[in-house]
Amino acid sequence: MQWIDTHAHIDTPRFGDDLSRREAALRAREVGIAAIVIPGIEPSTWSSLLASAARLRGEITGVCFHTALGVHPQALPDLDPDADTDACAELEQRVATTELIAIGECGLDFGPLGAGASRERQVAVLEAHLRLSRRTGLPLLLHCLHAHAVLLERLAAAPTPASILHSWSGSAELVRQFCRLGHCISFAGSITLPNARRPQEAARATPADRLLLETDSPDQTPHTRRPATNEPAFLPDIAAAVAAARGATLAEIAGLTTTNARRVLRLP
Repeated sequence: MQWIDTHAHIDTPRFGDDLSRREAALRAREVGIAAIVIPGIEPSTWSSLLASAARLRGEITGVCFHTALGVHPQALPDLDPDADTDACAELEQRVATTELIAIGECGLDFGPLGAGASRERQVAVLEAHLRLSRRTGLPLLLHCLHAHAVLLERLAAAPTPASILHSWSGSAELVRQFCRLGHCISFAGSITLPNARRPQEAARATPADRLLLETDSPDQTPHTRRPATNEPAFLPDIAAAVAAARGATLAEIAGLTTTNARRVLRLP
């Protein structure tokens, strides 16, 4: 079986150093991870992310390391609001000159962790990402907490490339609404928690051709792996929980999610 981890922050210092990344990549290869998507979250980390991915490509065979760049809503409180326009302009330049497979991580966070940036500012920065996605055809890696109605409205305002709602936290009904717009739903470690009724219902509601998996490493360690730091090699644990929720086999989930990831992210 092959797997694609559609969202893993393995470039961050919290994940570890270069040796930690290399060892984690080797463990990922051992369990069948064929590709890992590494999303950027703020301009100051973009260069180091791209360098980390390049080193991994040079050192590890059998796993593809893909990159995306964006401005995360939780990063906005630490960024100068007067520099938002410059950050978005730099993102456009990076997209034009760097081989990226997606734009993001970006989105909306109206919960406590995003409270340091006004909703108006978050929407304005998201709109810059949306315009870039619509112009280039690149999918978005979308973060959304307590802001699903607003995100739905912005995605529906104009045709938007099929994108990924990462680390899904919403209801089954919201799954249906996003999927009707053509987007994909990605499940992370929360579905492995005991009595994870809401994620399980959402997994059952996701159309087969819109289902994706991720680890969101180093966060969201699957329940049975705690207290270890999360890593891409733990993706089959998440897949097993999704399979149980949908009444499917692990092989079926591997086939579905790998095919879907290759399609939406245009992977070879």
